[in-house]
Amino acid sequence: MTDLAFVLCAGLGERLRPMTLSTPKPLVPIWNRPLLAHTLDALADWGVREVFLNTHWLPEALRAFIAAYRGPLTLRELPEPELLGTGGALRNLAPHLGGRPFWLVNGDVVFHADPAPLAEAFEASGRFAAAWLEPKRGPRTVELDYAGRVTCWRSPTPGVERTYTFTGVSLLSPDVLTFLPDRPVCSLVDAFENAAFANRFVRGVLLPESYWNDAGTPAAYLEAHRDAKRLPGLSRYAAGAADPQPEPVAQALAALKWPAAETVVAPLGTRGSKRAFWRLAAPRRAAVAIAYETEGRAENARYAACARALAKAGVAVPKVLLDRPGLLVLEDLGDDTFDRHADAVREDCLRGSDAPGHEGHRHGSPQLRQVMELLAAFHRADVGDLPLEPPFDAALYDWEVDLHERFAAPFPPEARAELAHVRDALLAEPTVLVHRDFQSSNLLWHAKRPWVIDFQGMRRGPALYDLASFLYDPYVDWGEAVREAAIDAYAQAANRDAGALRATLPLAGLQRLTQAIGAYHRLASVGQPRFLAYVPTARATAAALAEKAHLPALAAFFKD
Repeated sequence: MTDLAFVLCAGLGERLRPMTLSTPKPLVPIWNRPLLAHTLDALADWGVREVFLNTHWLPEALRAFIAAYRGPLTLRELPEPELLGTGGALRNLAPHLGGRPFWLVNGDVVFHADPAPLAEAFEASGRFAAAWLEPKRGPRTVELDYAGRVTCWRSPTPGVERTYTFTGVSLLSPDVLTFLPDRPVCSLVDAFENAAFANRFVRGVLLPESYWNDAGTPAAYLEAHRDAKRLPGLSRYAAGAADPQPEPVAQALAALKWPAAETVVAPLGTRGSKRAFWRLAAPRRAAVAIAYETEGRAENARYAACARALAKAGVAVPKVLLDRPGLLVLEDLGDDTFDRHADAVREDCLRGSDAPGHEGHRHGSPQLRQVMELLAAFHRADVGDLPLEPPFDAALYDWEVDLHERFAAPFPPEARAELAHVRDALLAEPTVLVHRDFQSSNLLWHAKRPWVIDFQGMRRGPALYDLASFLYDPYVDWGEAVREAAIDAYAQAANRDAGALRATLPLAGLQRLTQAIGAYHRLASVGQPRFLAYVPTARATAAALAEKAHLPALAAFFKD
């Protein structure tokens, strides 16, 4: 076959965040060992002796791995300061090929396979290219002809019978590089499609008794751990994987009576709210463990009581499985946050009443309507005398403005005066139970309906603060069609006047975005600079809202 391989390690691993915020995805552990180490073991078994790895995201960590590696392979780094795509990355490999074919492997997949069928297909392709295809998992966008040649990489009917997923594992000739398009950033598929016009085809191969998992989401990552117990080369690590766990995890497993040796533990990182998260997966059950501190964040200790009170009031929230001082375990509702449904919601709202199940033009999305009904249920929930965070009052609104001035920028006197007008208008609003951070990332879509999380900071305040938090979320550009539909859907669910909501909502949006911009800068000041990426969107939205509300000083301030 060949003794050369190129392992793609430059990706950002965005779907697996927050794990990949401090660890490149190829280095996340599979049974306490970097995923990349398992990949290199497999390549060594395939006869590979020299491996190139491209690096971009957190390259220092990969360089440290390369320096510490003591296996049978020679590892060489190809730095990639700007992401080039799979095709662009191959151009950097070209000077090192010397006419040799090579394995190309995504560095973030878990796999086990016999490479012999791929080698045979490579020969059958005229020593051009062979690609491992998966018939069941993944998006299934690849189509084959009767001879096993790939005729389409972007099927217009993905997922139908006889469509396949490209696993990211292939055996390639250097000739493939001659078909790359003439631009620096491109994909390998671009080259394959260009080659087809020259009658050079990739052979697609289905490998019997193989295993592939892209481990791209927390759920798939946990699944890969469970599956590893039956995979050659991985089972020996899984069999002895009951290593000491972090103390909160050990406490949770003991209290739940889940055997440590049968439970996969995936760290989900820490948060600025002084909490650390782990996903626990055992046979036929899963949960999320949360270790928390209360110093400076007293609301963390209120989560369980809030969850029980909300559930009793009919609000969809996670079930509390364990409640101990400093430790919570909640049912696992998955990781399908509502922002992932933004495109579908926007399309539904733009289609209006033509889509089945819609009730009038501005109720265009059934999913959006369910979210607004959930929000209305939250606002009318009777939680009795449950201790809550201090209510929204003049001091809290001023504190949010001060947060912006302390960490982002001070407001000129005219803008500060307009913010006082915003504060007074919100103080005149009816008071309900509010979430305070009701944004799409705090909504999970599970069992065909939305569930709300991270409500420990709930308090009394204006319903419009939550509505604005959702509709003017800097993480998601909902667009006007969604905003109009949401206002009407919420007004119906909460029995509120839609016109009155529209009149005051821009002011609530201004207040919320002022707080958010200050919070993003504060987080950047304590080592989380990624939040600064959302500041331009927040400022642009705030400027538009200020113009809509006829507040010229704030409009000018946020435009600068």
